[in-house]
Amino acid sequence: MSEKDSSVVLGRRTFVAGFAAATATLAGMSLVGCNDNTLDEVPPEVEGPVVPPGEEGATWYSTPCWHNCGGRCVNKVLIKDGVVLRQKTDDSHEDSYGWPQARGCIRGRATQQQVFGADRLKYPMKRKHWEPLTGGDKSLRGRDEWERISWDEALDYIAAELKNAKEKYGNRSIFFMNIINLEGYWGGLLSAFGGYVDSSATQSTGTFAYNTRAFGWAEKRANDRMDLENSDYIVLWGHNAAWCAFGNPSYYLKRAKEAGSTFLFVGPEYSVTAGFVDAEWIPVRPATDTALICALAHSMITRDKEGSLIDWDYLNRCTVGFDAEHMPTDAKSDENYRDYILGAYDGIEKTAEWASEICGTPVETIHHLADILGCKNVVSIHTNGAAARNNGAENYPQALMTLGAMGGHYGKPGHACGNDQYYSAMNNGRTLAIIGQSGHPFQFTTANNPIDDSLNCNEMWRSILDGKYIRTGNMYAGQYDEPEERNLDIHVIVSEQHNLLQSQPNINEGIEAFRKVDFVCSQAYTMKTDTKYSDIVLPICTRWEVLRDNWYATQADRENAFTHRKIIDPLFESRSDYDVAKELAGRLGLDFNTIVPMDEKQLWFNALQGGTVANEDGSTSPLCTISQEDLDRYEVEGTPQEGAVSLEKFLDDGVYRVKRSSDDAFVDIAYKEFREDPEKNPLDSASGKMEIYCQAKGDLFARINGNREGYVTVSPLPKYLEQHEGYKDSFIDWENRVPGPYPLQMTHVHYLRRAHTDYDNLPWLREAMVDPVFINKDDAEAKGIANGDVVLVHNDRGKFIRPASVSRCIMPGVIVVPHGAGASIDEATGIDKAGADNILTSSSSATSTQLNGWNTTLVAYEKYTGDIDLLPDCDWPLDIPIAE
Repeated sequence: MSEKDSSVVLGRRTFVAGFAAATATLAGMSLVGCNDNTLDEVPPEVEGPVVPPGEEGATWYSTPCWHNCGGRCVNKVLIKDGVVLRQKTDDSHEDSYGWPQARGCIRGRATQQQVFGADRLKYPMKRKHWEPLTGGDKSLRGRDEWERISWDEALDYIAAELKNAKEKYGNRSIFFMNIINLEGYWGGLLSAFGGYVDSSATQSTGTFAYNTRAFGWAEKRANDRMDLENSDYIVLWGHNAAWCAFGNPSYYLKRAKEAGSTFLFVGPEYSVTAGFVDAEWIPVRPATDTALICALAHSMITRDKEGSLIDWDYLNRCTVGFDAEHMPTDAKSDENYRDYILGAYDGIEKTAEWASEICGTPVETIHHLADILGCKNVVSIHTNGAAARNNGAENYPQALMTLGAMGGHYGKPGHACGNDQYYSAMNNGRTLAIIGQSGHPFQFTTANNPIDDSLNCNEMWRSILDGKYIRTGNMYAGQYDEPEERNLDIHVIVSEQHNLLQSQPNINEGIEAFRKVDFVCSQAYTMKTDTKYSDIVLPICTRWEVLRDNWYATQADRENAFTHRKIIDPLFESRSDYDVAKELAGRLGLDFNTIVPMDEKQLWFNALQGGTVANEDGSTSPLCTISQEDLDRYEVEGTPQEGAVSLEKFLDDGVYRVKRSSDDAFVDIAYKEFREDPEKNPLDSASGKMEIYCQAKGDLFARINGNREGYVTVSPLPKYLEQHEGYKDSFIDWENRVPGPYPLQMTHVHYLRRAHTDYDNLPWLREAMVDPVFINKDDAEAKGIANGDVVLVHNDRGKFIRPASVSRCIMPGVIVVPHGAGASIDEATGIDKAGADNILTSSSSATSTQLNGWNTTLVAYEKYTGDIDLLPDCDWPLDIPIAE
């Protein structure tokens, strides 16, 4: 076996012998120790490579950084005698703008603490007071003790509970917390077992998840990064790439800044990204972006002088619905956008003064921004899901599309308008390098599930508690159905790869739901929130310990293809997801080979075999050169092929990146062909054009919302919508501006310490990033709060305490809470000490079905004077379950 054979690099005995030394090493290292030193760094006065003491004979291995952080980077691990000595990041080639390295952030460089942390789950466990088939004392979930059990016992228990639920209540009693089967195996397993109740919601992309192609706007479509520096103005609309798309997007912005682009940032806080590019701040309250856009449209319409602000040629040729003369043929109403903005239908002109009262943007700033967005300037507008993760944001994507169309900012160099969040941030266009599909038959699909029940993630906890729910389909399966009330009787909850109790709205209500059902099981490698409230816990391998299909590597910058090796055997008694599902299938009387007809190594290799790189003529070629010797070495089935990089080099480097230049054939200008000839290059809308009036959009929301109480009526036009728990709702008397009990708007930010809910347990990151809440300086002074004081943030759904970061970078009346903290609830007071944002978010305030309105939450806060001593997070003990 080669020392770099993917199947095993370090044997279990070798690793265990060195584990104590590794743990001691990690405990003594600071974050500074995770630097980018490499074995080939040579002082100027020394010839040849310099090997630091103790690292002789050590070997570097590329490892995955697999979390859903919005970026995608390279990790490499130095191993000697079974011990991980340190990490580094991409050094596979010289770094340049045309060929940038895929450098890791502090999260990726701390992954060794996640893999080797003292809080790793080591063996299967059961809750002490759990009883088979009844659940025992279910109120103790989340606060019970644990007992160690064997794998056979754990899998036998789970199989028995699933069989019992199916026999007594049917498969509709099994809730698999899925949100699309991205990488796991339980979806296929439970489908073969007879099905399960699923769930769906808009999640990270917010209202962009509602088929924006219906009005002609691709969800993630702006220009190529090589065009970014051609923009005179770059507008970041809520786009905080430095934290939510870490890695090269900030590099791209830096390049544009150096080329002379002027930046503007639109949002309720002056973000890290805004500061990085010295952007002008356009403040706007959470969830009021559509009101601001309406006012910008009004300013442009009323002040335009023969095309001084509005690109009438683009509007007339490439859009429908802007005015009465350009309506789509399928329109069921004669309303048009121009007349709506001018108040023809509701008697309210959408003036800057009107909008300023709602969104908090000064009137003069609105007119200033309208001037910048005018057709005479070269502008690119970049948004992400932040402004769309709001109640009342149903029309935001279409409104922003319209704003871009009014300025003519499509189809020309330097001009762009689109949602390019996360992996595509600042670099859109044709995929240039990517690994292939694994052949996992149940990946990315819910179609094999014979049960069509799908809970709305916003309402799923209440649905479980009430025993009924409103079904509107599963948007991940392309289902947008009319509302149908159904009875619901959940007895089993299964958590595989997600952490929905922590990541979805209203954690306290979720805990009630967990404590209601008969049985909860989860698999994890640390005590995630789902796991804390389970009955049976299965220890799962990290990606360093097992070969997995490379789905995570497909979510990447379009120029990169990523891969990884397995570098250590499973730690302690942990097993892979694949092995768990296979073992459980046999206990359920299922043939796992008919569910997933290949092993993990073959799934891993299929993705390598199917990888492609783009050619300048528009065709693609294989990514990897694969020989018969490669197939024999890895004991997999495949076909020899010639590719852009040898298989071994790809595995050694962990990444393949396409070299770029500003004049190459891959420079992509979104909508270029469409702008030149919209008739020959139609979009996906019914008219083939950008639909400012979109009947299909209006019909979709009418169908899924029905006449359900609380849901809004969504027009085919991008009209301003009131929010639930929006700014106006913070007043009990809006006309006289009398504040209500919860007068502050809470929004959240993707925080560099975490990737959603992952990494939050790592001591290095807890020390580096203190996880405060960010509040306005004037608001703080009015409450006697100074920087670093502990504040109590609360509403009717819960409460938490956190240190305050006081700043003028936050709008008055707004509090910004880092997303994803794992709840740590004090049982005596009910106070969460971790600052989990979803302690306070609502499960009943959505304005449309399946809409995650996380950024629309009303709260109050004051200086905390209670008895809980809130230690710095880095001083908290790790959550290590003690099993008898």
